[in-house]
Amino acid sequence: MAFVDNTIEVAADIRTVYDTWTSFEDFPSFMEVVERVDLVPEDSLHWVVVVEDDIVEWDADVVEHIVDQSVSWQALDGRESGKVTFEKTGADSTKLHYQLEYDPKAWKGEPDKTRRWMRKRVDADLKAFKSMIEGGE
Repeated sequence: MAFVDNTIEVAADIRTVYDTWTSFEDFPSFMEVVERVDLVPEDSLHWVVVVEDDIVEWDADVVEHIVDQSVSWQALDGRESGKVTFEKTGADSTKLHYQLEYDPKAWKGEPDKTRRWMRKRVDADLKAFKSMIEGGE
């Protein structure tokens, strides 16, 4: 397994940051490779992403959902699990901490290349999320 651990400060109140992040079907607006995320039965997600012209799909369960604090998920096929925590750092400031554990082999690429790609993707997605929330788009 491989890990990504990243934190970003967002200039917005915790409720806005939390509500926007947990609107899973809106992930394509800030996650470049995500084509769509469908809500299936409650607390289940169907992901469709495009990686190097290949469509990759999987299902995940939201295993923890604590309003204004955290959300955790687990892919049913074991490809990944993760957690995002939210911490109020001011009236209009929130720290978002993103942790992802994933199996590079599940992404069908060379493991070292996949690790580099995943780190870059998470970093870019968090920056795009921050820009979207802060009105920079």
